[in-house]
Amino acid sequence: MRILALSLLIISSTGWAQVITQQNILQGVVPLNIDSIPMNELILDRISYNDNIYSQSQKTQLGDQTRVSMSVRYHTEPMTFIRARFVTDPIESRFDNKTSRFELIFAKNFGNFNMQLDFDLLTNDTEGDADSGGTSLGPDLDSDDTFLSFVMTPNSSIVFYPFNFRSDVGDEFNSLDVSRIQTVTGGSPTSIGQTPIGNETIISKTIPGFEYNYSIGIHNFYAGVGVASYLYPTNDSFDIETNPSSTAWERKETTAFKFGYLLLDSDETKVNFQYISHDKTNETGALLESASSLNIFKRVNSFIFEWESTMSVAGENPYLIDPETRWFRNQTPAPFLPTYADINGKRQDWIRDQGFGHSLKIGYNTDNFTPYLSLKYQDQFFIFDGEESAHLLRNSDETQSHGGLKRIGVGSYFYKKNMFFRPYFEYQVANNPVFTSATEQRDDRTLSSFKKENYLISFQLTYTFDDFSSNQLWWF
Repeated sequence: MRILALSLLIISSTGWAQVITQQNILQGVVPLNIDSIPMNELILDRISYNDNIYSQSQKTQLGDQTRVSMSVRYHTEPMTFIRARFVTDPIESRFDNKTSRFELIFAKNFGNFNMQLDFDLLTNDTEGDADSGGTSLGPDLDSDDTFLSFVMTPNSSIVFYPFNFRSDVGDEFNSLDVSRIQTVTGGSPTSIGQTPIGNETIISKTIPGFEYNYSIGIHNFYAGVGVASYLYPTNDSFDIETNPSSTAWERKETTAFKFGYLLLDSDETKVNFQYISHDKTNETGALLESASSLNIFKRVNSFIFEWESTMSVAGENPYLIDPETRWFRNQTPAPFLPTYADINGKRQDWIRDQGFGHSLKIGYNTDNFTPYLSLKYQDQFFIFDGEESAHLLRNSDETQSHGGLKRIGVGSYFYKKNMFFRPYFEYQVANNPVFTSATEQRDDRTLSSFKKENYLISFQLTYTFDDFSSNQLWWF
């Protein structure tokens, strides 16, 4: 059984450290069944395609927000390989629906030591020169796929992450990197305003650190700590909103910690709990201060159930950054406000607040397909990596989020050899009008019409060379 193989990988080879976070498992850096991989042969590892087909608020969306990933791998030994992967994940328009970024991963085993390096190959690198368009290869500086681990005993290991000590939680409501911070680089401006004074920019960085893993039977535990530095003004009176003037700058540190638990009982039961938090979000501009998630999967005869509850605590001063200018994006005409604000220049209501998201899925297995029902609820302050997050799905003047969002969906997994395809329909009801009207789209957001209801039709197709696509414990 592939689930049994995964459990054995976790228990006997914890140094690989690819076992706790659901998103890393789905990405599939480390294959579940090592013995099934042919040596010295290029393998089409996996292909994943996700797209929104149609929505009431946007009408036909095919091709506008397509997310595609594909990877190939080459093994010389079971634990020595090179893996190449590309991903498209558009944010704003169909012009983002292409990639000039490739990921290269190299992994090597040295007895009790395991090393893995994650590189980015950029084919259109314009860093420092907008007209250069050159090719560059370098380490991915916020990747949790770069690490060095040491297996101390058959049941325990310690892992060092030089860039990112793996700080996301959740599956249905994935948080991405909770401990991601923002810091000024390239100078020490005397004040913070709508435009940088010199060559200053704002960079986003993740926290490096150590992780300890321990397993006993089907129970797996981990804990980790990380530290990162950032630049911040020395004067106590500095405030990014009310007093953005600085006399001098100093290098300070923020600390993060995490812990979690994973239970795998064959292909019948999974329990996954994760928690992470970091400090000084009033100075680091972090979107989140902490997050936790509990995910439970259970198989009962032909029925499968999955429950997830995820909690988020927003940062104290979450910076709103323009990815093109690498500086603060001012949403309001006046005054300048570097954090998330409504059109009146007031901080949005989710900042510093705690929010929750809950999800229940019920499926029924037949020979070739699995129909399922999905029920989700997000409260008005819940923040996660999704278009329905409280900081993204807001009303016309940005003063309120959805106010509480109910989502009811039906879909089905259809299996064919090493792949599945999944059509899905979801009906969404918000307490506040936050969904745009397809018949009235205006540049001035406040003049557009918004509604409380929406429906969405989406599609997913996934192929994996080792038939991991049929592993419901992780894909359902």
